Amino acid sequence: MSSRFAVPLAIATILGLSSCEKDTFKIPMHKDLKAGGVYISYNLGCEKGCDQIAKGDLVQSIDGKTVKTGEEFDAAQVADGKPHKLELLSANSMEKKSVEIMATAKDSLPPLKDVPPFWTVSAEKLDLAPVWARRRMFGHSSPMVQLVSINGGILDGRQLVGKKRLLVYWDWGDRVEEGNAVAFMQVLQKAMVDLQAKNVEIMFTHVKFPTGRKEPMNDSDLRAWADKWSVKEGGAKMPMIPFYRRPNKTEYNAARELGLENAYTVMENLGQSPAIVMLDERGIVRWHSEGLTTPDASSKVTKPDQFTVIEAVKFALEKL
Repeated sequence: MSSRFAVPLAIATILGLSSCEKDTFKIPMHKDLKAGGVYISYNLGCEKGCDQIAKGDLVQSIDGKTVKTGEEFDAAQVADGKPHKLELLSANSMEKKSVEIMATAKDSLPPLKDVPPFWTVSAEKLDLAPVWARRRMFGHSSPMVQLVSINGGILDGRQLVGKKRLLVYWDWGDRVEEGNAVAFMQVLQKAMVDLQAKNVEIMFTHVKFPTGRKEPMNDSDLRAWADKWSVKEGGAKMPMIPFYRRPNKTEYNAARELGLENAYTVMENLGQSPAIVMLDERGIVRWHSEGLTTPDASSKVTKPDQFTVIEAVKFALEKL
């Protein structure tokens, strides 16, 4: 990591989850992940046995062989049409259960091919996120979304798979909200080279949040906005980070609002701007924070806007 982010690690202030999040979503916390194994992020179903496996279950072994990572789960090739015995710990209760499954790979989620019966991630890796970065989408598989690059091209939630992503969803409803977005952008400008070296793609995404007060900017407006607030070094402006936005009414195509999970969208799960969502290369949401986090008393970074995004950058560089 470059020296500009060489600040001591801080224990983030724990933010309480809203009652909606507590009641509606089972967000994986340390108690749910400490046993280790492979976390079932989403169950797509299969010919036999998958109905006995739930989101949040922890796979401990496949055909007698211990598995701890998503990659080890993939290597077991459970979607070969043959029976496979999975030993799991049930979500919530952590009781042991054995399930025999029979699955074949699916091609019903284009452009993805040979889709397995489950989206999975290492429970140990998932447990690396701080508590304040475990909001609604945390632990889910890439939700349904449609994003337009201001330089051309449209991406959906399935196309985000295969590369580490640091997405910032931001609005500009008032001066405070816009000021937070500016701070996030400037930190990411300084971190872009380091993130690229770790194969992390920045996606700075302008959207109108549910409580948004102003209409979103178009491509020209966004370029002008970025130019206005760009960081200057040695009298020259630093390169612009990748900007995205939601499609306008002409561009929007409901058929392109795709993800790894059915009927689970980014937009219905955004609460407060700016929101940071990080996905690993497997498409699993490993970080979802909302708004700003108060720095720990020992932190050398005292401004909440800078602290929040710097902690996210460090996570992307070291743990994603």
